[in-house]
Amino acid sequence: MDQYVVSAISLLENRAFSAPGGASLEVTAVTPDLFERVKAKLLHILGDETCLIGDKAAPLSEQTAPNGETSVFFSARDFLKKKRFDFNDLIYIIHRLRDEDGCEWDKAQTHETIRENAVEEAYELVEAINKRDLENMREETGDVLLQGAFHAVIAEDGGEYDVYDVMSELCAKLIFRHPHVFGTVKATNQEEALAAWEQAKMKEKKQKSASERMTHVAGTLPQAMRASKVQKYAATVGFDFPTAEEAATKVGEELAELLSADEEDKEIEGGDLLFAAINVLRKKGINPEMALLRSNKKFIRRFTAVENRVKEMGLDIKTVGLEKLDEIYNQVKNEE
Repeated sequence: MDQYVVSAISLLENRAFSAPGGASLEVTAVTPDLFERVKAKLLHILGDETCLIGDKAAPLSEQTAPNGETSVFFSARDFLKKKRFDFNDLIYIIHRLRDEDGCEWDKAQTHETIRENAVEEAYELVEAINKRDLENMREETGDVLLQGAFHAVIAEDGGEYDVYDVMSELCAKLIFRHPHVFGTVKATNQEEALAAWEQAKMKEKKQKSASERMTHVAGTLPQAMRASKVQKYAATVGFDFPTAEEAATKVGEELAELLSADEEDKEIEGGDLLFAAINVLRKKGINPEMALLRSNKKFIRRFTAVENRVKEMGLDIKTVGLEKLDEIYNQVKNEE
């Protein structure tokens, strides 16, 4: 049986500590003054597992501080009886699900069949964040992690890459793109830190112009988000309105062109109008996706209230008329 040994100080200083699967764990050099901190961290990592301190075997929560220096010993744990899990356990589970005698659905999945799930889970996480719903944030964060891990295991099965390649590349990228943390570049505020990141990213991607950066913005992004990114890159070389107010004049121009456009050109003119409006939001420091999300939710909430009031009045919403509907809508708006 493998045994993993770590000192109390190392356990406490390593924020990302995890015990290898299938191995026993021994925490050494646990002094009375460190005991409660060590106990709290082990409870968080392993749950209330039975452990041995001296000659006393008991659930960790029932163990008390020793009189002198001691060790805390945990026997290897049955995977299915573990109380807490880590990233390595997630990878093991996905491997197990895709084993020959695993789950038929999981075995059948490919990069293509689950690609939409990554988008869906990301948006569900964003919704939980917007609601400040911590319970759902925790769950949806896990679902997002699952998508990345699933793709890594699928790639490993296909001989493309594996989770170690993914983690190595990610960590190397984070180190390279933070020269102001891991290198000699100085950044004393958020703006300077972001500039250092962007410069490092351009160097990494071998991008030498704003247009090259634009062409690398993913076409699968929500187009409002993509437009904002493209505009930001244009602004880095000075192609930008000085103020949001001046950018807003373009909205009026594009609206006029849309209203006078023929059938063939109305779609492109409509796109130009949206592009100009997004530019104003960018200049005001507003995320267009989040802004539109909030407006959609607000309109749905208010319109639902309008429908309910029309129903309470015994009227048919399809025949009540715009003037009356607008009156009720304004009432709902004023009551919020």
